[in-house]
Amino acid sequence: MKRAALYARYSTDLQNDKSVEDQISLCKTYAERQGFKVTGEYFDRAKSGASMFGRPGLADLMQAAERCDFDVLVSEAPDRISRDMADLAHLHKTLKFRGIAINCVNGGEMDTIAIGMHGIVGQMQREEGARKVKRGMIGVVRSGRNAGGKAYGYQPVPGKPGELVIVEDEASVVRRIFDLYLAGISPRTIAGILNREAVTAPRGRQWNASTINGSHQRNNGILRNSIYAGKIMWNRVRMVKDPATGKRLSRANEQDQVETIDAPHLKIVADELFEAVQRRKAATAKMAQRAPRSRRLLSGLLRCGACGGGMVMIGPDRSGRRIQCSDHRESGVCQNTRRYYLDRIEALVMNRLRSIFSDTSYIESYVQAYQEEQKKLRSSALRDRASATRLLEEAKAEITKVISLMAKELIGEDEGVALLAPLRQQRDAQKAILEAVEEPTNVIELQPKAVNRFRENIESLAQIIAREGAEPSPELVAPFREIVAAVVVHQTENGQPYDIGIKGCCQTPVSGIPVNSRHSPSISGKGLQFKGFQG
Repeated sequence: MKRAALYARYSTDLQNDKSVEDQISLCKTYAERQGFKVTGEYFDRAKSGASMFGRPGLADLMQAAERCDFDVLVSEAPDRISRDMADLAHLHKTLKFRGIAINCVNGGEMDTIAIGMHGIVGQMQREEGARKVKRGMIGVVRSGRNAGGKAYGYQPVPGKPGELVIVEDEASVVRRIFDLYLAGISPRTIAGILNREAVTAPRGRQWNASTINGSHQRNNGILRNSIYAGKIMWNRVRMVKDPATGKRLSRANEQDQVETIDAPHLKIVADELFEAVQRRKAATAKMAQRAPRSRRLLSGLLRCGACGGGMVMIGPDRSGRRIQCSDHRESGVCQNTRRYYLDRIEALVMNRLRSIFSDTSYIESYVQAYQEEQKKLRSSALRDRASATRLLEEAKAEITKVISLMAKELIGEDEGVALLAPLRQQRDAQKAILEAVEEPTNVIELQPKAVNRFRENIESLAQIIAREGAEPSPELVAPFREIVAAVVVHQTENGQPYDIGIKGCCQTPVSGIPVNSRHSPSISGKGLQFKGFQG
């Protein structure tokens, strides 16, 4: 007696949750008629069939297939398994390789031709459904109702889909934001004010400058959202699914695809105020585009010791460039309010590294630990490359077979295309792995060269950053960043010496070097660490 696994799925939360039970019941009845013994039931609730990702029931099913726990997969219809023709063909091929047949209540046993036809039809139906939903939403917008998500300042009317009413408490916050911005106060400062006053944020725990600023391309954010001026804008973005990860990503639409409808009953901000704010934002954007952007030696490496957030450049004063915790500036949630001079931090870092790398014992310990780790990486890289090479050759061979069958007219063009898509994905994926996993090199030569380059360039870097306005070349910065992973700026009182910690980086976490003093480097679970120092 053949063993059968049952699979059921329904798409969205709007569908009946009992759909899964109904499908399983149908599949059980079918299995009994066919003389199958049911050995497992798998299902996904409120999961789209557009991708194999994010479907734990399907993942468990395929793991059971790898263990050869069943001989037949029974489902109500092929579109319950997948509504993507490439995914359905890939699943069919994988199961067929393990000797597992696909049987459907509506259609019986699925062969290659049936899988190809159902895959194409299922995908066409899914795409047509999406187009119909979009047409319906356009009708909602043109009737003056809201087809998008809930905007801050409004709440939906119970029993009237798409209709909104103004929430006056939130609307007063919106007006205050517009007034403060037009008065010359930056979004960062406004966010800090609202957080200190414990004003509830639209989403998340706190207000951020990005919540207020939004994106010019997408017309979102408090200051850019035209709904506050009594205009509903819809279809500003579209959602696409990454075939490699299954994640939904947003893409901005062209302006001629955006639907804009007057909704005076939703107006919170006067037209004059809204237009004045847009003019100020446009002027600010032009100034930002003209502002020169320089990449300093420590760009992207600076971290706040109080909260772990990044450090950002702020306006310079007569003593030089300054940095400050980005979390404090963006939302006021970090208590580290001190402003630090970037030139002083760079000088401290360079002087400390010069001192550390002048001691050959540190270098020898670092290189020894690195080489031990690289031996492990070499073995792993060899295994990864061998596996990827084997799978790549298998994919190429299967592609050749399918093309040969199409040339001999043993399978149709549509069926061949459906079979080729997952094979080409597999081929490209293995090529990407081979490109990402470098051919293992002599581990004794790799990192010591980086350390030696670092020692050779450290004096040049120190001299360059000592010159006002000078920036190091990429050739000098590259070996520096191979050694230094982060520079932590610990919180100190104004007027007190800076307290700086340097985190070094191996290419992977290693361990084994003892710490002899407060200022000695150690290799720990987070890489090479130069303990905190003051200056």
